[in-house]
Amino acid sequence: MNVVSQRYAKALIDALPPDNAETGLAQLRQLSAILLREPDARKLLMNPAVPPENRERFIETLGEALQLEKPVQKMFALLVERRRLKVLDEVGEAYQGLLDERVGIIRVQVSSAGPLSETEKTEIRDRLEKSTGKQIVMEADQDESLIGGLVVRIGSTVMDASLRQQLAGFEQRLRAD
Repeated sequence: MNVVSQRYAKALIDALPPDNAETGLAQLRQLSAILLREPDARKLLMNPAVPPENRERFIETLGEALQLEKPVQKMFALLVERRRLKVLDEVGEAYQGLLDERVGIIRVQVSSAGPLSETEKTEIRDRLEKSTGKQIVMEADQDESLIGGLVVRIGSTVMDASLRQQLAGFEQRLRAD
């Protein structure tokens, strides 16, 4: 995620009333989905040959149709005007991070060699909540290359308690001797 995306996300979350912060995120995702589904709309917004007033009219019409919050619509128009529409998805990700931070949520990715039961997921979530003091939103996936154990990713921090990592460490110690 780049600095530009962070700045747009910060400006937007600050411009929206706290009660509408979740709405802002939903609208950013909605705009991204529309531009993904409708490549002609993206082309129209990014084409320098299209007169600016046509793009502005399209943004207004889109904003009215989607009932966008004014700050969301203004930020979207600014991205188009400054030819930065390609960072819209990153702005959404940065916005999600800022919103999570405000409400005390940490998103965690857990990889395991086999499927985790609901009991195991709950236990992992509870331990992480206890150690961080924050609410955990956990996404679990399966990675058979781990052989056993878990890999937990919290932002850029990785806690690798997998059997694969333990075996690699054991191999390194054997080679060092």
